[in-house]
Amino acid sequence: MAESNPQRPRRLRLDSAGLPLIPQPSDSPFDPLNYPTWLKCAILLQVSILTFLATMNIAIVNPAVVPLSQEFHISHVAATYQATIAIGVSALGPLLFTPVANVYGRRPVYLITILIGFVTAVGAAQATSYGGLIAARAINGFGTSSSMSLGAGTVVDLFFVHQRGKAMGVFTLMLTNGAHLAPIIGGYVARDRGWRWCIWVGAILNGIGFLVCLFLLPETLFDRSLLVETEPSTPIPSKSLDNDTQSSSQNSFDERPQFTLSVYLKRLWLWDLGYAYSGHNIGSKGPRRKIRLREFIIEPMTMLKYPSVTFPALYYAVSYGYASFEPGLTMATLFTEIYNFNVVRNGLANGVSLLVGASLGELCSGPVTDSMMQRARRRAYEARANDRQSGSLDKDSSKEKTMMELVETSSSEEQDDGGAKIPAEVRLQDVSVENHFPLFISLMVDLLDGLTIHFETTFIAPCIGVAIACFGIAATATGHEVTTSAFASSKLPFLMGNSFNTSPDYACSVFRQLFGLPIGFYAIPFGREIGFALASMVFAIICLVTFIPVLALMFRGAKWRKALGEPKKIS
Repeated sequence: MAESNPQRPRRLRLDSAGLPLIPQPSDSPFDPLNYPTWLKCAILLQVSILTFLATMNIAIVNPAVVPLSQEFHISHVAATYQATIAIGVSALGPLLFTPVANVYGRRPVYLITILIGFVTAVGAAQATSYGGLIAARAINGFGTSSSMSLGAGTVVDLFFVHQRGKAMGVFTLMLTNGAHLAPIIGGYVARDRGWRWCIWVGAILNGIGFLVCLFLLPETLFDRSLLVETEPSTPIPSKSLDNDTQSSSQNSFDERPQFTLSVYLKRLWLWDLGYAYSGHNIGSKGPRRKIRLREFIIEPMTMLKYPSVTFPALYYAVSYGYASFEPGLTMATLFTEIYNFNVVRNGLANGVSLLVGASLGELCSGPVTDSMMQRARRRAYEARANDRQSGSLDKDSSKEKTMMELVETSSSEEQDDGGAKIPAEVRLQDVSVENHFPLFISLMVDLLDGLTIHFETTFIAPCIGVAIACFGIAATATGHEVTTSAFASSKLPFLMGNSFNTSPDYACSVFRQLFGLPIGFYAIPFGREIGFALASMVFAIICLVTFIPVLALMFRGAKWRKALGEPKKIS
């Protein structure tokens, strides 16, 4: 059954602002860009919940480290190692799962990893030795970590460039706050049922999540390059941009192929049957690409030579580590010793501070990044279109025809945003204005936190400082992950509209988890050795130093990328 017409000329699809959609959707009903809005939101919600569960599983025991240490006869600091190990090992999961997801689909990887999370959580809840608990928690962190990196790739699968800020904000809100809401839940559960039931709660939620995704989460992998190769190249503009842009874009995008129940069921198979690579031959089977060994380690690391990937990922990892991981791993121990908090009060002090700050940061960041990118796109399009109309183009040429030519020539331009040269680093300008100001304030508050802990005064100051710092790193997470994703899609012509290479998103995830790995081992001993006030000052200085390269990237990033050349094509 042919559900798209291979001979149908391509139309220029516009957004509500009258700008060309980036990437241009295909005529295939299997293209996730053509999914109805309700389904895109449902997929985003499911993937975000999987990420929420992954981080919640790690942090839900944090407020109960004291009773856990008493049961296994270990120190309070040693009791945090089960969470620290899980954080570190979770950086390795994407190395295995991402290449598989890029060939056989996102759906099977999501299902397999959440099933691993369920089984290992059950094992951890029944562990009879601390060594067995650490082993189960390590495998749990490894298995569930795929959603942390694949989630950003799924956002790229589903949403256009001008929509990704809000979508990434929702995803990162869940990614960040899984670990922040977990102590609140864990505190009450540990008080009433014991620390083991904290892990049982995670196991139950993972089991429910598996069943929901098994029946409701469709595949989003799609190779749009095959359609670009086979579609006719003659553009047919829908309406002139001189007319009403809202109705023009609506009429244009309403012509997308109909999404039927048959299409939905075909994309609910346990793995992709070849529809992601089918082009217009909807009945074809089997992936076009093959997994190569170098994709598991070598190719993900090649993107690290680009400052547009490495600098934001490094700064994000450091700020996230000291604003989220460090208080999550240390507050229960310190607040129990200094303020005599029980598991519930530890969970509330830890969770509420992190949750409020991160939620406000995420909710502010997404819309701001989208609006800044939209303004930059419009200015660039209008400037390029006016230049071409006043120069080489005939005076009767319409603006829409000019924009269509800009879209079609984008693969040969420096940037892939419709041929209009909009640096991916434009989103970093939003990040600098919006969240680095409160982050700099948090550096000073961090010193106050250290003084408060050092002199054992009120617990309010550390909670306020953690909330402010989390506001900054939450907005950083959205801006920086969208920036690295934008860099990948803009600099890799072979990925135009695809998300087969999730290396930039993987870099953010790996840097964050690896940096968080040793924090639980040294944070409290380091503070006790030199004083918590001085230790907080050291952490603040490290955050400030890692921001300096990001500041340079805002102004020099495009030149550095041009000097380093194009990444090699994945075939």
